[in-house]
Amino acid sequence: MKNIKFYIPLVIILSSCAGSGLKDYNDYISSNNMSLDNKVVIYRQSGFVGAGTIFTIVLNGSVIGKIGNQEFVVGEMQEGRNYINVKVDGLQGVGLNQPKETFTKTTNKNLYFKVGYTGLDAQIFIQEISAEEFKKFTSN
Repeated sequence: MKNIKFYIPLVIILSSCAGSGLKDYNDYISSNNMSLDNKVVIYRQSGFVGAGTIFTIVLNGSVIGKIGNQEFVVGEMQEGRNYINVKVDGLQGVGLNQPKETFTKTTNKNLYFKVGYTGLDAQIFIQEISAEEFKKFTSN
């Protein structure tokens, strides 16, 4: 009972480092075995800056998941114009930018994006990447 003041914050900190996203390329393939087209895949790169924060990923106004380092979420594109927002909830998100990336669905193919922090200025970014880059990031 004496150490409870130590363990409660420790549990809170450690549990906040993991999101609800997928981590492995094989998980991606098995979760999307019926349809591999028209998906938006958002991958969170690893990094020291902001390592303990969880990104909330919003696709076209709906939350599709919360991701920690080296996790990703998959959403369904709609016809025409789409957008992704990235935000950090709670006290950790105070003062952080909330970037928005807009893109248009023009063909029946998946689009891949990488999110993370830029250097020490701790600005969140969204960057489109190739399917090969995504596979490289998520393959063990």
